[in-house]
Amino acid sequence: MKKTVKSLAFILLTSFLLMTSITFFSLNGAKIPAFISAINNYGQFGSLKTQSDSAVAVNGTVKKVIACGQPFGIKMLTEGIMVVRLSDVNGKTDSCPAKNAGIHVGDIIISVGGEKITSNEDLSKAISSSNGETVEVVLKRNFDDKNSSGEEISIKMTPEYCESEKSYKTGMWVRDSSAGIGTITFYDPSTGAFGGLGHPICDTDTGELMPLSSGEICGVSITGYKKGLNGAPGELKGRFLSGNEIGTVTQNTNSGVFGSLDESPSENEEIEIADYDEIKTGKAEILTTINGSEPSKYSINIEQVNKDDPDSKNLVIRVTDRDLLEETGGILQGMSGSPIIQNGKLIGAVTHVFVNNSSMGYGILAQTMISQSQTNSDSNNCLKLAA
Repeated sequence: MKKTVKSLAFILLTSFLLMTSITFFSLNGAKIPAFISAINNYGQFGSLKTQSDSAVAVNGTVKKVIACGQPFGIKMLTEGIMVVRLSDVNGKTDSCPAKNAGIHVGDIIISVGGEKITSNEDLSKAISSSNGETVEVVLKRNFDDKNSSGEEISIKMTPEYCESEKSYKTGMWVRDSSAGIGTITFYDPSTGAFGGLGHPICDTDTGELMPLSSGEICGVSITGYKKGLNGAPGELKGRFLSGNEIGTVTQNTNSGVFGSLDESPSENEEIEIADYDEIKTGKAEILTTINGSEPSKYSINIEQVNKDDPDSKNLVIRVTDRDLLEETGGILQGMSGSPIIQNGKLIGAVTHVFVNNSSMGYGILAQTMISQSQTNSDSNNCLKLAA
């Protein structure tokens, strides 16, 4: 009986000390040890709540990746086709059938007359075969007052005969693919996953997100650049290396593009992903390529850290490297995704250049990109290379 009482007392004391420890850490804002955190965050539905810094640890191990900085080319096919412009048809009414039916710029056409639409050619065939009869158009709209993002809408449209082209037309100008150049931020040798750009790919005409159907990554050689000036951002110029497909794109998101590579693009050693609290204002460096295919290190300064910025403009950076400033004027379009390293750890990636000051720009946190790369979400898909 005495042993039972002692055992019970020991259990109660241990439980009390554990709960006291949890309360102490919580009230004082300190980082809770991993084993206590897991217990404290066990939810009422039997699952662990996700912590804001969980992206840097897997099974209690600090997450490591290879910081890259190599340029890469993106060839992307959209899911459906995007309406980028509407114009009148030279016919009996000289009006725009698509606009009359309620189609908007930025809409994604999924099917016409029951036929799936995946290319410009598909749309032309569907409209031609209608012979001017009213057809059903199924589309997705990013957002309006009545429809939530991504909801499918069905409308009726009547093509009009175009006298000048001797065929039926709708007045829609559409796009079914995009291509561009960016920079690889990281490569995870344990999974083959990569992340790049740090921002989404958007249509150059509409600025709308481009939904991803399929995409491939290929090697790029930087052949030159247009130097950035205040009020006129510069840009990298390069050529796709023919027959050099090195991977695939599976996600196009607000945090960048993600997918898998056939092999590591870099011989660099793995480095840790910095925790939020480790990122400070002050000296840092970027890895980026302004000639050929191999990156170099350039010094920068972290001017501001905005960890909770809703647009993922978490870092304000300023180029301090004299050579880079003299050569390029600072940050160029095409440098998007260039890794930012501070104290030997990956803290983020370059995303945008300031239009009125090419020596400065924004960056996204590496943790945000890592978190996104570990999901299979293809929502918020967007190809305008901002930097």
